[in-house]
Amino acid sequence: MQLEIYVDILFLINFIMVYFIFFIVNKLLKDKISLKRILFSSFFATLLYILTIIFIPYNKLLSIVIISFIFILSILIGFKPKTIKDFTKIFLLVNIIAFCIGGGSIAIFYYTNFNYFLTITMENFQVKFLVIAIISTYIIIKIFLSWYKKIFIQKQSFYNITLHKNNINVTLNALLDTGNNLKEPITKKPVIIAEFIALKPILPEKLKEIFYEKQEDNLNKLLELGHNADIRLIPFKSVGKKNGLLIGTKIDMIEIHTENKIILKDVIVAISNFNLCNDNFYNALLNPELINCFN
Repeated sequence: MQLEIYVDILFLINFIMVYFIFFIVNKLLKDKISLKRILFSSFFATLLYILTIIFIPYNKLLSIVIISFIFILSILIGFKPKTIKDFTKIFLLVNIIAFCIGGGSIAIFYYTNFNYFLTITMENFQVKFLVIAIISTYIIIKIFLSWYKKIFIQKQSFYNITLHKNNINVTLNALLDTGNNLKEPITKKPVIIAEFIALKPILPEKLKEIFYEKQEDNLNKLLELGHNADIRLIPFKSVGKKNGLLIGTKIDMIEIHTENKIILKDVIVAISNFNLCNDNFYNALLNPELINCFN
């Protein structure tokens, strides 16, 4: 029996598969690249694959090498990994998801078209099975990651903390972050980092305007606040930014809700205008020195 191959259908099916492989990988990497780059890298990978099928005689070992090479080029073009570690992570994710989607597609096709499974051609393979397999794979991966994250999070230390300022209070969920060693440069007191959105109720209006306008690095804006003993500038270093300044504010009192409640006065809280956690599980980073001194 002669196998008929429809290039347009073959291109469409492979483009859909590659696009969703890269789409799922990108979601797992927290939207590292734009959808345009996903489309471009998917089109590039599919085009190379089709040209390979048309112009290079089939050889099982050669096919594995060529497909791996196509994925490598597509990853370099689409995701632009900065290190070998980043590339390895993306390459493994691509192959794992490709395996899951490919296996899922065959399984769905097998159980719904059993009588024709052994005579499969591009004509009777339906795209809907591929789409269902892709969606199912994505859902399964998200469920697994969610479960894994919950198990991992349970091993970390979280505390509810209540901040009091000017007779107003807010309660935050704080991660005890061993990497947070920030200190207020004058008093050398340990600093808590918290999200601006969570702190808004206790912040003065003029300070909130600076964060609304994303002018935290504008020293002139800070000077416009006038002499305010509650405002502190806290230098920090982070990955991708050698030096920076965080605006801090002095809190009248903080309660750390442990088995034995810890109460501290005149604590400095640095304000972050970015989310500290992608899934909003916590909105503050607790300096371990504030806990260790009571243990």
